[in-house]
Amino acid sequence: MLRHLKNLIKGKKSETISDISINTDENTPSYLLNYEYFSLACGRKHRGYFIDPVQGSFIEYQNPKDWIFFSSSEEYSTNVFWGYETDGLIKRKGLLKNITNSKKRTVEPIITNINLGKIIKDLDESGFDHLGGGCDMGIISYSILIYNPIKDEYRRNILKTEGDKDLTSKSSFTSELLSYFIYT
Repeated sequence: MLRHLKNLIKGKKSETISDISINTDENTPSYLLNYEYFSLACGRKHRGYFIDPVQGSFIEYQNPKDWIFFSSSEEYSTNVFWGYETDGLIKRKGLLKNITNSKKRTVEPIITNINLGKIIKDLDESGFDHLGGGCDMGIISYSILIYNPIKDEYRRNILKTEGDKDLTSKSSFTSELLSYFIYT
């Protein structure tokens, strides 16, 4: 399935996002998958993508300007910008601003049935395997962003990080969710 998704993404023409559908309440995705690489070693590098696996959108960015970072609930954290933190919050409008100038490709929807309630509960209760990490490697993070309509914000849940810090969620859903990332 992943090879099929890669081919779908490569075969679609890229376009600037103007019609991204998270700007209205009825079209706000209940979740997005997010791959991100961030490094401050040898200059600043920041790239990644969002996948809306239900509506079939692939949204990519590289060294974006005026990026609004996630805020973290973890002690000693300010903005979450490289994946060390295991959580993060961003208002829906902030996320929309981030992806406005990104490139969008339409892909075939890859997830049709998901129980977010079970996933949220399991992610919250599971914790992480801490596997060490390197130095000046940057950090790659794989996350699921889950929308809370009451607070009008997305909560970032780290599934896995690699590089300067290696973490893997112990959630029983981690392997399945990671399988939807095209570069995993």
